[in-house]
Amino acid sequence: MSKDMKDKGLEFVLRYYEQGKIDTKRALCKVKARTGLPVARTVTMYRRVAIAASLLVLLAVGATYFYMSSERETLLAAGDSTQTFILSDQTRVTLSPHSTLAYKKASPRSVTLHGNAFFEVTHDEQHPFTVTNELSLVRVLGTRFMVSSQAVASQRGRHSTDVYVVEGKVGFSSKDNEAERLVLTRGMKARLEEGEQKPRLVAAGSVNQTAWATGVFHFYNTPIDSVLHDLSLFYAVPLHCDNAAKRLSGDFTAESSRQNLNEIISLIEHTLGVDITINE
Repeated sequence: MSKDMKDKGLEFVLRYYEQGKIDTKRALCKVKARTGLPVARTVTMYRRVAIAASLLVLLAVGATYFYMSSERETLLAAGDSTQTFILSDQTRVTLSPHSTLAYKKASPRSVTLHGNAFFEVTHDEQHPFTVTNELSLVRVLGTRFMVSSQAVASQRGRHSTDVYVVEGKVGFSSKDNEAERLVLTRGMKARLEEGEQKPRLVAAGSVNQTAWATGVFHFYNTPIDSVLHDLSLFYAVPLHCDNAAKRLSGDFTAESSRQNLNEIISLIEHTLGVDITINE
């Protein structure tokens, strides 16, 4: 180092030195005098304490983040069309347009539904799957079923929830009165209306009422009018046949396209010898 640089360094120290500023050597000597420990050992001890404190802070922050993450709600939403989602337990959920499903990350088998959904629940004896909406609670282990909400036709402003079971066993109750649970099995349907404490059995209806979610139609000696009714609901177009006495047996896999509808109509017409018209 040149003499010029040394002189500048000394000048800097003299200029900024202030009486009473902390002297680290003197401070460590005082600690040594009080504790009787060597300075190096004292510094090491304080370093260890500082490291331990830092680790505790990191653990606390990590635990808080994990808790907040597990409590964060996941929202699944269908837009203008039907959408299917696979949950973390491999349960398959199909939502009708504008329906939503919400659950916490830590509890993916406890969901809240707004709208209509078709569930294909993965079996788990230790963790029942529950579906809650504004009126009801559905509890299952592993099954295929549909939950749908709608306004009560006879009473404006009131709502009801329907549960239809395709496979397995389902417990259906009021959200506030699970003790009055109704057990449903394959092919059964029940309804809970707003203000009621217990669901009641209703006519099961068509086996194709879940076709909006599965795209699969089953017909067994079914009157052609009923066949066309189910297809009309799926494709959102009115269908008419010139011979109502005809019956149909067979399965169809449908897609929401006019080409697919035309193919199904042609197949039915050829099989039954009828004419089917689309009234738009």
